[in-house]
Amino acid sequence: MDDLRLVAQPNAVLCSELFVRLILSDWSLRPLLDQAKTAAARLVGTLVDAADPKEPPFLTLRLRLRSDVLVIEVDHELDGLPVPTPAPGERTGVAPSATGGVTVWCELPLPGGLSAGQVRLPRRGDRRTLVDEPVSGEPVGADPEVLERLLTRLSGWSG
Repeated sequence: MDDLRLVAQPNAVLCSELFVRLILSDWSLRPLLDQAKTAAARLVGTLVDAADPKEPPFLTLRLRLRSDVLVIEVDHELDGLPVPTPAPGERTGVAPSATGGVTVWCELPLPGGLSAGQVRLPRRGDRRTLVDEPVSGEPVGADPEVLERLLTRLSGWSG
């Protein structure tokens, strides 16, 4: 599972597409890339459109593997949003989240009959974020290795 916390502003849609691209490349699931980017952009875009631009809420975009599907989830705290309409081959829904908000989700079947256990996941250390959690109030820096990896990937996609 990987997740990304965003502010529900228009640039969140582009950030969600880049996040999906990075994670699915890491997970060797490139055949799902276009469909997953579109689904994530649709889920995030709906929230951005419904959010108050003067006080945009936070949302969390999450990708996880379960059984034979890729699950795209968006946690938020906006009320009254409709259940997303699934595209062909998708299942979508809305459920209460563990944090008291709402989770909007979309499931995409894994390609070629793969199961979640057969997907090659990258080996990672114990750190979940690019920066250390601030405890003392002192400035923190990004992990140079992670930034180098991101910049290398992004430069490869641009040209």
